[in-house]
Amino acid sequence: MTATERTIILRQKVHSRLTWGSLSVEMAIVTPILVLLLFGTMEMGLLFKDSLALNSACREAARLAAMGATTTDVSIRARAAATTLVPANVTVISQYRTYLAGLWGPWTILGNNSDGTNNNAPSGAQIRITLTYPHALVTGSLFASLANPGTNIVTVRGSMVMMRE
Repeated sequence: MTATERTIILRQKVHSRLTWGSLSVEMAIVTPILVLLLFGTMEMGLLFKDSLALNSACREAARLAAMGATTTDVSIRARAAATTLVPANVTVISQYRTYLAGLWGPWTILGNNSDGTNNNAPSGAQIRITLTYPHALVTGSLFASLANPGTNIVTVRGSMVMMRE
């Protein structure tokens, strides 16, 4: 083997070792970004799933309330319709408002009529059902800036308004 051939082989070995080192540095820079994107996509997907479940449950409950069901029945339906959520953690707020003299009145808590068979919203009133759900972040403190202060809980809300029949 000539001196020139040995020099070429040595240069190739040195170049390959330098390449390994630069690959390690590049991987150390890129890996945290990829992990952040992966976990962020996963967390946002779970939050979106909970939001869709709440909105669907809001529609079910608002439709039932618009037909005159009692507040107890509305709450039971709302929790049952949120199938992918823990029913005990779903908070239901039922309100109504009436239209008088060209203006909508303030939102009032929805109750039941005196005999307990229907809710007390008059026909033509707007009924609003609001559901809240505490979503625990799966990624822990990685996305703590999204959570309520001092916790790893994000409060997901859904609301629906329908007119009382």
